[in-house]
Amino acid sequence: MIYAILGSTGSGKSDIVETVSKRYNIPVINFDVFQMYKEIDKGTAKPEKELINSGRYYLYDCIDLNEAYDVASYQKEARKTLDFLLKEHKDVILVGGNGLYLKALLYNYTFNEEDPMPKDYLSDLSNEELYKKVESFDAEDAKKIGVNNRKRLLRAIYIYETHKVNKTELNQNGKDELLYKDVKYIGIDIDREKLYERINLRVDIMFESGLVKEARELINKYGKTTRGLQAIGYKEFFELESEEEIKELIKKHSRNYAKRQMTFFRHQFENVNWFKSKEETLNFFEEEVKNERN
Repeated sequence: MIYAILGSTGSGKSDIVETVSKRYNIPVINFDVFQMYKEIDKGTAKPEKELINSGRYYLYDCIDLNEAYDVASYQKEARKTLDFLLKEHKDVILVGGNGLYLKALLYNYTFNEEDPMPKDYLSDLSNEELYKKVESFDAEDAKKIGVNNRKRLLRAIYIYETHKVNKTELNQNGKDELLYKDVKYIGIDIDREKLYERINLRVDIMFESGLVKEARELINKYGKTTRGLQAIGYKEFFELESEEEIKELIKKHSRNYAKRQMTFFRHQFENVNWFKSKEETLNFFEEEVKNERN
């Protein structure tokens, strides 16, 4: 059985998965792209290094921070990993916050390969101009990319000009054809006020554990356009100087992201077993595993 655990940032997914994975020796595959990047630790809420190195956790902390990586790359690697684990284990857990990556893994998404862009492609346009151009034909993708990621903005424009269709529409093909027959969705949707309290507390803990030092060192080392540093918890350091203002902006962005995550999960996945607390979710999850193995 494939157990896909859905829920927003701060909902307690990682704690649930850690408990069940350890108790029943179930391997875990990550579908949160920013948790795949090395070096960004404090702001991404990755599992502890001990868990990542336990032999049960896959696709965590495995990409160089300046490495080009996208959903098509993830699809290839994650499917290979999932197919291997299903041959070796009765159950596999999928957990993360990026719904599109989960859809690409489980459903028949196909991604067209484009010819390499000309070296000086749109070199006369600023990042802001590129962003407005992408926003004009694919506002959804523009919001995901942000104004600082020039490489991805250029790629989005190139795809549009090559295929005469935007990236969001291009990636919709095959979105409803499930490739794996035994998939069970378990979702956690805790009270919004409680969730926001958890998110705010988590950001406070990130700052106490050294996020400011880590973020500033990585920005100085890699620069603003590095893909991994577009994550919430890092990109805010490009916008503001005051640590307190940065902290509040991270909290705001995290809360907004949580809303978008839940909207995607609710609209894109059917037959989800939703629960209102981490405890209820854990109890149901454990019962499902027990019943599956009896």
